[in-house]
Amino acid sequence: MSLDVLVPDLLLPAGAPPELRALRLPELERWLARADVEKLPLFSARAWLAQNFGLDARTGAAAIALAGDDGPRAWSRDEPAGIAWSRDEPAGIAWSRDEPAGIESTWLRADPVHFLVDRDRATLHDTAILGVTRAEADALTAALQAHFAADGLAFAAPVPERWYVRVPPAEMPATTPLDEAVGRDIVGLLPRGPGRINWPGAFTEAQMVLGAHPVNVARESRGEPAINSVWFWGEGALPASVEQRYKRIHSNDAYARGLATLSNAALAPGAASIAVIEGSESDDILATVESASLAWRRGDAAAWTQAARDLDAAWFAGLGDAIKRFGRVRVVLPSAGGARVASLTPASRWRWFRGRAPLAHA
Repeated sequence: MSLDVLVPDLLLPAGAPPELRALRLPELERWLARADVEKLPLFSARAWLAQNFGLDARTGAAAIALAGDDGPRAWSRDEPAGIAWSRDEPAGIAWSRDEPAGIESTWLRADPVHFLVDRDRATLHDTAILGVTRAEADALTAALQAHFAADGLAFAAPVPERWYVRVPPAEMPATTPLDEAVGRDIVGLLPRGPGRINWPGAFTEAQMVLGAHPVNVARESRGEPAINSVWFWGEGALPASVEQRYKRIHSNDAYARGLATLSNAALAPGAASIAVIEGSESDDILATVESASLAWRRGDAAAWTQAARDLDAAWFAGLGDAIKRFGRVRVVLPSAGGARVASLTPASRWRWFRGRAPLAHA
């Protein structure tokens, strides 16, 4: 039995504010000193999850996340038609089961973003700062659908902050993941495809459709950032099969939840602490913890600091007991400088003589 705990955006990049990198987390530091720590060239939680399941992190990311977002709720791998969202459901778009193109089709994420052009750069700001409501998502995806229907695209928003678009396979572009594009000049990062759709042009057209929409007029009148474009990424279809790597997965992350669904793992919401996670002697379990990541993506330093301290108390202070219960615990810390995977076993509990170092030096 083993437990993997995946905590994105707790190990900060070298360019993070010094006062945040200086934060001490005594419980985590104590166990990192006693662990066997491996550094991997993986820079996101999604990349680590994909490798752990034997997948390519870029291929099918949208389709996997869509499965995790319960879209559609009644989908099964035995129903290749698969999609049956109606406009009475919060997912927004009405496809019927008579169509030969359900969740088994090729998909992109079409995530809502705030696109900012200044004198020197054109940059994206993550959906985490936008606070998209259900009504806003429905109205804006309906506008996109009306504009792009002739291109064979079909938009849906099973949750307000994550949008998807079904794309004919021949039109599928090569893309840059949103987490790699946020904050960067997007010149050279726009999607490009081999078909008739001009994808850089589609990005511009989405700005035109959304920029003057009444939803954004209202947002700007309230002093809120406009939802003025979408970022296309995560191209592909579902993998043919996904190995059952874990018996149970605790997560609120759409990609991790999709992997749970596709691998027939038991799926549970994200856990509040390490103490509540249970398992039998033969179970391998994964828990993802997103609280620090949500604060980091919003650019909220105070919230990130509090989330990090809460993690130290609710998760890392209990690592000793978790080692007793599970036998092996791995703490996975993805970072822009590469992931750290700290493996803890019963022997780790006796390495009390090892000196601690600040998390930033892990």
